[in-house]
Amino acid sequence: MQNLYTTPEAAKITDIPESTIRSWLRRHPGVFQIDAHVAIDEHGQKLWTEAGIELLHSRRATKNATEDDAEFDAESDAPDLLESLLEEDAQRLAREYWRQLPGRTLHRIKQMRDNPTPEDREVVTLSVNAALNAGTEHLLLPTYQPMLLEGDET
Repeated sequence: MQNLYTTPEAAKITDIPESTIRSWLRRHPGVFQIDAHVAIDEHGQKLWTEAGIELLHSRRATKNATEDDAEFDAESDAPDLLESLLEEDAQRLAREYWRQLPGRTLHRIKQMRDNPTPEDREVVTLSVNAALNAGTEHLLLPTYQPMLLEGDET
């Protein structure tokens, strides 16, 4: 089993300030891969792998990490704030979408039944024919029956 290191231990090993390591992890989640560079224990604590320590060393060499990085990172956290707001909004939108989807779908099916467009009629006809060919017409919604009877003109 490989060695795992806490962020304070990783900071000591790499000589990179803890605040900078945490900032890099937060700001560049695509760089630090879970299970490759960072492991998460059963309590949600992030632990650095040997590969993660090496990656931190390489970032330090390219970024020349100092205490100033942590100050700069704090000033440049606006994108992080925006990202967190976008994520929250996306989550809310996704939940609302799934909450409204069944009702909207039923409403649209009723529209297709009561006032079908030529495209709607074609979709229903293809679906019904597929169900008939598969022997599963008994699974069709009763709302398709009137359209089937009307659509037998072809």
